[in-house]
Amino acid sequence: MLFNSIPFLIFFSIVYLFYWGIPKVWRKNFLLLAGIAFYSYFSYILTLHFLSVIGINYYLYRKLHASDNKDKKLITLTVTLNLINLAVFKYFYFFNRVLADITGYPFFESVPTFVHIVLPLAVSFYSFQVIAAAVDTFRDSTKPLVSIRDYFLFVAFFPVLIAGPIMRFQDFLPNLEKLDPDRDKMYRASYLLMLGLIKKVLVADPMSITISPIFANPSQYDSFSLIMAGICYSIQVYCDFSGLTDMARSIALYLGFEIPENFTGPFFSTSGRELWRRWHITLSFWLRDYIYFPLGGSKLGEVRTYLNLIIIMTLGGFWHGADYTFICWGFYWGAVLAIERFLEDGLGWKLTPTKSLPLMILKAFFIFFLFSISGLMFRSNNATSMIDLFAGIFTHFPEELTRYMLNDSNAWLVSATSLFGDRSLFTFSNIENLERVGYMSIALVLFHHFQYFPGYWEKFRKYDALIAPICGVITIFLLATLSQDGGDFIYYKF
Repeated sequence: MLFNSIPFLIFFSIVYLFYWGIPKVWRKNFLLLAGIAFYSYFSYILTLHFLSVIGINYYLYRKLHASDNKDKKLITLTVTLNLINLAVFKYFYFFNRVLADITGYPFFESVPTFVHIVLPLAVSFYSFQVIAAAVDTFRDSTKPLVSIRDYFLFVAFFPVLIAGPIMRFQDFLPNLEKLDPDRDKMYRASYLLMLGLIKKVLVADPMSITISPIFANPSQYDSFSLIMAGICYSIQVYCDFSGLTDMARSIALYLGFEIPENFTGPFFSTSGRELWRRWHITLSFWLRDYIYFPLGGSKLGEVRTYLNLIIIMTLGGFWHGADYTFICWGFYWGAVLAIERFLEDGLGWKLTPTKSLPLMILKAFFIFFLFSISGLMFRSNNATSMIDLFAGIFTHFPEELTRYMLNDSNAWLVSATSLFGDRSLFTFSNIENLERVGYMSIALVLFHHFQYFPGYWEKFRKYDALIAPICGVITIFLLATLSQDGGDFIYYKF
């Protein structure tokens, strides 16, 4: 039941009408039932597991809240149980594959044929939420005890179940005292919903169709197309995930809830550090508060700081997916952040321009390019495909250059190479619909302007009554005439 699907439209329409039609005192209970129903749409069996996990965590949360002596064994047990739950469902096959690769033992190769594990919806996101709730309570148990209903609603709040944002108590609980209709929230919800649908349906989905053939057969494409695939994927993953977050925030606002923003114009960043303060914000801050700081942060010397950066980013990559490709992606960004910090803080080099607009734009392009290169790792179907992608970039270029240097009088040499295979050694496929990238890049800049300069657009809010319906009609027209089938949300599988 994805946000851009007909089943969800029907589901939410019913929820919305009943939610605001019933007495305020019943709304929390109704939202909890709606969250359980939403989860049950995907799997009744896994819903029982989901509710059991919440129940166990609430029991442990109460124990932690009642513990005034900072019971380290209890918090260790809580975190360990949640990590085990996450590891079994999300990483079982990966760990099995690692053992198979290391030992070559046939048993590990055959395990997937008789062990079938289904990945529960949102297991990565709700695991981090309950861990954060437990750790925050361990650190400060003086805050009021959360009721069992509010705790269950905190975890099972359906707008964020698909793919976050990763909420904490302070992000969610204050909303429970403000469950009243609000005109401003309704307008903002409408804008966010339209923006999210446009990002997903009109930008992310066409980009997916453009680059899918390249990632399916990277060895068949020239080096330019492989690099462009990374750039196009950066556009896709931003519009897909940011669009999903916009829709989640929109649905929450329709119900009276303010939930955290996950993106604030990340591709306008002029440093790696700034990028990760603006991209998937709730995950970045979670990794900082619950892994980076406990590891010592930047207080244990320069070398330890660089190591901590690499560790948290590698773990962040592993959180995204159970494959070598995600580990490489996380390590890559950890190394980039460590090198950047060493050059700026260690050697005193000023790498981040602050006054020259042309230099800031050039640096933003450079950071975007670094992100796009990492996108080749993130999007690769497997480790072999990832190696083919990077090998193709470096090995195809000399062949392409040779082909360019051959003039018509040497055409016989190009033809002769076909004797060695089904195609010429100097002939590669090219990315198609390249003009689409230009249109999507303009849209990307506009979306970033909305997030990076929110104050600029606030001055138009006094015309909400006129702008909102006009934008709604335009959005419906664009979706009806230009939509393409690009598949599920990228972060849906995480």
